[in-house]
Amino acid sequence: MLTRAIYKGGHFQGETASFEDRYPELFTACKARLEPLPSPRILSFGCSTGEEAFSLARYLPHAEIVGVEINPWCLKQCLARNSNRRIRFLHRNAKEFSSMEGFDAIFCMAVFQRTEHRTERLSPLQTGFTFERFESEIRFLDQKLKPGGMLFLDESDYAFELTETGRNYTPLDFPGSKVLRKRPVFDRDGRRVAEESEFTRAFLKQNSL
Repeated sequence: MLTRAIYKGGHFQGETASFEDRYPELFTACKARLEPLPSPRILSFGCSTGEEAFSLARYLPHAEIVGVEINPWCLKQCLARNSNRRIRFLHRNAKEFSSMEGFDAIFCMAVFQRTEHRTERLSPLQTGFTFERFESEIRFLDQKLKPGGMLFLDESDYAFELTETGRNYTPLDFPGSKVLRKRPVFDRDGRRVAEESEFTRAFLKQNSL
């Protein structure tokens, strides 16, 4: 609650819980594509207490991994646990992160959502997490991803395919790239359009628009 009060529009998911190897199908697909690269760069956006970054480092030990988090308490846990020189953790609003680009893969898992939409059946208009905010953050991440890079998204209140940025991406097809989620999904106007949907979780960036 304190983090949300301080950062307002820059803060989305309120939960801080995570666990190791949470998305094995996605991590395996990422490994298959990036393993041939000498030093791939991966962004774990909304990394919570670092489990995703540490898991990715086991799949791709030669990768440079940047974990980004807006919650100061979570970031403190990441820094205290980290002993891997190929993993770095930064605050979402750090100047160093704002200028970073050229990532080969970006993971943004269970970030673009508000728990209240599920548990209290509130609408995005009530919580302030509008489609415009979602689309703005997607544009921000797109600027950091190389053409030919992979974008992984899951547990989002909005469909990535609805964004203008999404027009420059193609879905990736592999076991586990699509999942059925029993959770509300909203349209551009914040209207609840489904209580259960099939989510595509992996996309490949084409040449820049």
